[in-house]
Amino acid sequence: MKKTFLILLLVLAHSSTFFAQKSKTAYDIIVAKDGSGNFTKVQDAFDAVPDNSKRTIIFVKAGIYKEKLKLISSKKNVTLIGESYKNTILTYDDYAEIAGGTSKSFSTLIEADDFYAENITFENTIDSNLPQYKKGGQAVALMVNGDRTIFHNCKISGFQDTFYLKANKRTYIKDCIIDGTTDFIFGSAIALFENCFIQSKRDSYITASNQDVGKNKYGFVFKDCVIMANPKEDATKVSLGRPWGTGANVVFINCFEESHIIPEGWSVWSKDPEHKAFNNWKTTFYAEYNCYGPGYKPNNRIAWSHQLNETKALEYTKEKIFVANTTTANNLEGDWNPTIENDKCKIILPSKKAKNANSVFKKGF
Repeated sequence: MKKTFLILLLVLAHSSTFFAQKSKTAYDIIVAKDGSGNFTKVQDAFDAVPDNSKRTIIFVKAGIYKEKLKLISSKKNVTLIGESYKNTILTYDDYAEIAGGTSKSFSTLIEADDFYAENITFENTIDSNLPQYKKGGQAVALMVNGDRTIFHNCKISGFQDTFYLKANKRTYIKDCIIDGTTDFIFGSAIALFENCFIQSKRDSYITASNQDVGKNKYGFVFKDCVIMANPKEDATKVSLGRPWGTGANVVFINCFEESHIIPEGWSVWSKDPEHKAFNNWKTTFYAEYNCYGPGYKPNNRIAWSHQLNETKALEYTKEKIFVANTTTANNLEGDWNPTIENDKCKIILPSKKAKNANSVFKKGF
């Protein structure tokens, strides 16, 4: 009996060693500030990825990594995994005035196709409301130019212009927190946000879509999301969006909207007839379907916005949003139906009677 028990212990010991080794080598590259990985900087890990290779998995240990990061287009098929978005933070403090424009102010830029991020915070710490940044306080936390990019269980945090989905390509954002002040989700992308907390820090605009008129069937789509004021900030009058481009395209489906959303819902870009974006609203497509909450007032919405019927709403599936022919502005490579392995995040929507989303946010992912 003792001999059998000893053999069993040896087998278990060997098995645990095997799984420990397997777990340790499951990542191609490990980044750790304490020197226990392959690199101490995330940019060094990005640079080490072979050009046009099969999937490379980078694990980033907990820590605050202050770097201006760029994953160039040849570094395709990169997976970036952190320990948790709460303690694995990629941050920088560049802004438009000193960077040379909004598109150069990024903390992290993803140019490569087929990028996947999980358990990471992408952050820009520049508060555009402070007087020293008035000449150019746009400060991008995360900018995406690649196609077929996925962000899961991440936080994208900043102030003005937080999340720049610049290129007219496809991005899937699932179980994420995105916060900011003015136009903090903006650009030309075909982007689906599912099960996300969208948090306004101040009175301003959430989206600034820059689609070209007549070229895109889909733009920014928010499904089963919580549209809320940041619990630590004071936002009481927030617009769902304003049309940066002539074909701005934004839709909210099955979303909870807090009372900070203005009754008219949406805004024009400029009230100045001399402004080049003055007439953008005329060719904009802004819509909602089956939303609820104290901020959802369909009878008060601006006249040129839409309330979808069920038939129209059924067109907004992941499979249809990401097919290659939904845009004529870019030649996209093949249809895309993104999946997330081990997706265990729970539904975050509050009850129909809820007045705010603070309680579900505290219990969120």
